Amino acid sequence: MEIEGVQIIPLKIIPDDRGQVMHVLRSTDVYFEQFAELYFSMIYPGIIKGWKLHTKSTSCLTAPVGRLKYVLHDLREGSVTKGNFQVVYLGENSYQLLIIPPGIAYGWKNLLPSSALVANCATELWSPQESQNIPFEQIKFDSW
Repeated sequence: MEIEGVQIIPLKIIPDDRGQVMHVLRSTDVYFEQFAELYFSMIYPGIIKGWKLHTKSTSCLTAPVGRLKYVLHDLREGSVTKGNFQVVYLGENSYQLLIIPPGIAYGWKNLLPSSALVANCATELWSPQESQNIPFEQIKFDSW
């Protein structure tokens, strides 16, 4: 089921004999909001991370290495999709940008026996007041 405001954008890969260029986000893209920081997160095999919730920041996520299962849960008051879950796969064989607005909790699992790499281009600088970790057992999702 889809969650209102979540966007999934296929990304361009430009291969050549030496390797490849993997586009992520440009300031001219219609879905570009603003840039505050870019960071990478390494996820070890079989690990589930989450739940993460941002109150102001939009997360723009992609996984250039590995294969990840993202589970999103809409916690926004007044949202027509409040309480809904959405599952999105990111990785080398599904190279796309996942845009998650504030108020949507998300967790992710590495599905491969090797480490995965996530890039997040966030619209706000990280701060402990804006970014929350929700205890894993607080949001029930059985299909990891």
